[in-house]
Amino acid sequence: MELEGGSPEVHETNKTTRVAVAQLPSTKDDLDANLAMAIGAIGRGGAAGHELLVFPECALSGYLFDSRAEAERRAIALGDRRVAHLVEACRRASVIAVVGFLESVGDVLYNAAVTLGPDGVLGIYRKQHLPYLGVDRFVEPGLGDSPRVVETPIGNIGVMICFDLRFPESARVLALQGADVIAMPTAWPQSATFLAEHVTRVRALENLVYLAVADRADEENGVTFLGRSQVVSPAGEVLVDAGGAEGIFGADVHLAQARNKKLVIVPGEYELEVFAERKPDRYREITRTAATGT
Repeated sequence: MELEGGSPEVHETNKTTRVAVAQLPSTKDDLDANLAMAIGAIGRGGAAGHELLVFPECALSGYLFDSRAEAERRAIALGDRRVAHLVEACRRASVIAVVGFLESVGDVLYNAAVTLGPDGVLGIYRKQHLPYLGVDRFVEPGLGDSPRVVETPIGNIGVMICFDLRFPESARVLALQGADVIAMPTAWPQSATFLAEHVTRVRALENLVYLAVADRADEENGVTFLGRSQVVSPAGEVLVDAGGAEGIFGADVHLAQARNKKLVIVPGEYELEVFAERKPDRYREITRTAATGT
């Protein structure tokens, strides 16, 4: 697929990474069952040659809680034994995993996603944009005080969660920080079809990054999830779309395509360095003017 007005310049490289999304169910009332599901998926993903595996939002805990007390019973700390078990699974399978869960930090709850590898916890991201839905009614927004992009042997991985997709700045910050792949755990309901069909492609294309979105296709608390987990290329091409099926779905990604930010319309004559053409000072001035009305 061509980018509007041109195509990305792609350099030859031998570096190919196998990225997968795990479209798997969760059981709201059984944390250990969800842990076993995730560990099993990591093992299967590694056996299939996947190097990065992205799980849905709140995969370990469930999402559609009716009270804070209910959410608190399913939340775990980053130092919980279950996280250690996931790290061990990643070590055995030689896989990097991004897993959604409810995190407790003292008395505070976060909707979080942890990036794990064979050597331990690589990063933690706490959802910053919270819709008035499900467990997001009972958690605090992330403060952005932890790095959102982590450098790994298979590329630079950035993380955002579900509703963050609605805000262009969320993905743009990750791209500016050098993300090759943006991993996005989500809990899309069936009404999110437009997001799955259009917005994921736009976010990948406008930032020239790969986007790996993991959703569920089961039901929880009377709500049916959409599914449509996918891997999207920097050209806006959907490389894999899980539809409504359960399983692990992967695609080969080429890091050079994400690291090159040049559009080539006429080689040697009409080439655009997309990020170099940004005008952040001008954007800030426009924002100030809009806010003050002057």
